[in-house]
Amino acid sequence: MTTSYGAANTALLKDQTIQFPTLRGLRSSNSLALTRHLHSVSVPSSNLSLIRAVATPAKPDTASQTKRSKVEIFKEQSNFIRYPLNEEILTDAPNINEAATQLIKFHGSYQQYNRDDRGQRNYSFMLRTKNPCGKVSNKLYLTMDDLADQFGIGTLRLTTRQTFQLHGVLKKDLKTVMSTIIKNMGSTLGACGDLNRNVLAPAAPLTRKDYLFAQQTADNIAALLTPQSGFYYDVWVDGERVMSAEPPEVVKARNDNSHGTNFPDSPEPIYGTQFLPRKFKVAVTVPTDNSVDILTNDIGVVVVSDDEGEPQGFNIYVGGGMGRTHRLETTFARLGEPLGYVPKEDILYAVKAIVVTQRENGRRDDRKYSRMKYLVSSWGIEKFRSVVEQYYGKKFEPFRELPEWEFRSYLGWHEQGDGSLFCGLHVDNGRIGGKMKKTLREIIEKHDLSVRLTPNQNIILCDIRKAWKRPITTALAQAGLLQPRFVDPLNITAMACPAFPLCPLAITEAERGIPNIIKRVRAVFEKVGLRYNESIVLRVTGCPNGCARPYMAELGLVGDGPNSYQVWLGGKPNQTSLARSFMDKVKVQDLEKVLEPLFYHWKRRRQSKESFGEFTIRMGFEKLKELVDKWEGPVLAPSRYNLKLFADKETYEAVHELAKLQNKNAHQLAMEVIRNFVASQQNGKGE
Repeated sequence: MTTSYGAANTALLKDQTIQFPTLRGLRSSNSLALTRHLHSVSVPSSNLSLIRAVATPAKPDTASQTKRSKVEIFKEQSNFIRYPLNEEILTDAPNINEAATQLIKFHGSYQQYNRDDRGQRNYSFMLRTKNPCGKVSNKLYLTMDDLADQFGIGTLRLTTRQTFQLHGVLKKDLKTVMSTIIKNMGSTLGACGDLNRNVLAPAAPLTRKDYLFAQQTADNIAALLTPQSGFYYDVWVDGERVMSAEPPEVVKARNDNSHGTNFPDSPEPIYGTQFLPRKFKVAVTVPTDNSVDILTNDIGVVVVSDDEGEPQGFNIYVGGGMGRTHRLETTFARLGEPLGYVPKEDILYAVKAIVVTQRENGRRDDRKYSRMKYLVSSWGIEKFRSVVEQYYGKKFEPFRELPEWEFRSYLGWHEQGDGSLFCGLHVDNGRIGGKMKKTLREIIEKHDLSVRLTPNQNIILCDIRKAWKRPITTALAQAGLLQPRFVDPLNITAMACPAFPLCPLAITEAERGIPNIIKRVRAVFEKVGLRYNESIVLRVTGCPNGCARPYMAELGLVGDGPNSYQVWLGGKPNQTSLARSFMDKVKVQDLEKVLEPLFYHWKRRRQSKESFGEFTIRMGFEKLKELVDKWEGPVLAPSRYNLKLFADKETYEAVHELAKLQNKNAHQLAMEVIRNFVASQQNGKGE
């Protein structure tokens, strides 16, 4: 029997260069016979055609059969993401074949090889965990720490989606590592692949009603959209399911088919054999807290509470996404836009309706255009909302007004609200290794702490007794995990993807290159007179796919060639505005030629409290390029000297403390000491 998995009509497009063609029934010899309910939607617009989730056509028109990507065929022939992966992992070869390479992503792994090595490829696998809200139990953290040493490269990588990445696992060890994670209440299921990825939520373990509700909602959405057919457990633990009980509201929402959302009698009622056209990302947060980059997700969910702080419902954004392709203007980063408001009891049904709309209408022929952002962009939000409402079974209520967003890092010590403390720790680029890794393990193990991973690649230690604060602070400092006031402000918000040597998509360096880039940006700041406590949001990626969300940064560097970056400007510190491409092919050694004039003129021309990103947009890129082209270096007033008095922050802090005793600042005291020293030397010469 033939089954419909795609849109029943060609989407009418604003941009005729992007097509959303009809995907007629797909014939699969090994899939279950699925029947879809006939279900039509009339969209009230003069220029919109009829949208359908159609019943199986009796005689599909094979002549007009829509082309499908190779990955769609792999999925169709895989017996729900099992074959040929289940056979490939048993062979003696160090790698797996093309089909299995695509399927293992659904299991939470990517095949990689070390691109620094020359000659024969040395294959390994990266495993990514699934941790809704970034929650990691004490047991799972210690397990991941052990696995990194026993089977990985000795480090853990914290990701921008609140998960762990474990690099360097050999194929022969895959089943051991996967089964160990599963048996210690972890999972990698759906951390990659064409389905819902890890659901973000604020990592702070605050006991406020809205935060707890946001985190519970994130857990429920993650459960709702978790694959049900058992392929993950069949491959890695021989079919033994290790799962916690699901809330009844999740089971009810998943099984509900009153509006034609499900594949009846399928082991995957929401996903079917074909799953989604591409990856799908969801984030949940509370008003003002944009620690999750809410607008960069396919679905952004915001808790709306009443005046007493009691959650009432949710605002929903749709259509965000970061990935793009260089020199292909029809691919683009996009911000999510308001879809509407739903009462709290309806959120799972609304999310499911959005997912099904993408499942039925997202492109499956060209994966560059398969993310939901392209569907929303081509249809427009009104048409998209109308189609979603048919699967939701209700009209969305008007979007509720929200206050301004702000970025929150949750670094340092904070009250949880239940008598315990939590401590947010900055981890450069999310890479935990060496003495830091050893010390974190000792603290977490000794005090039986759980942890949270943040969307900014940092880690939060939770449920700390107040009596433990001093010894924990001392131990962390000795391992280089400093309090935020001792971390360069540029580093606090900086992010980079792993890129070289293991990412197969990397064009140039990111994680390995950003420490030096931050030092150079700091040096330019000092040269043009910007203060130490001033900062910008800097993000670096090795390719245009945008894993570190560079298109939201005030300064984004996106790899576009060997040792070369595309420079993006114009994001905001609270991550609510897209950056724009400013310059292409800027060699890494030439960054100062671009950054120095930009920072110099920001220092001198900015308006009150104007961020660097806002300044670049107000000035306009044409004017900024003119300033860069004409740059000959900073002009210093003849009576002023740009002296760098402090070579390191420790010296500055020491002088600052002494200066306070004399009601002076560090600069004043240092100048006084220098003048006295010079005077004494001159007096000595005169004797």
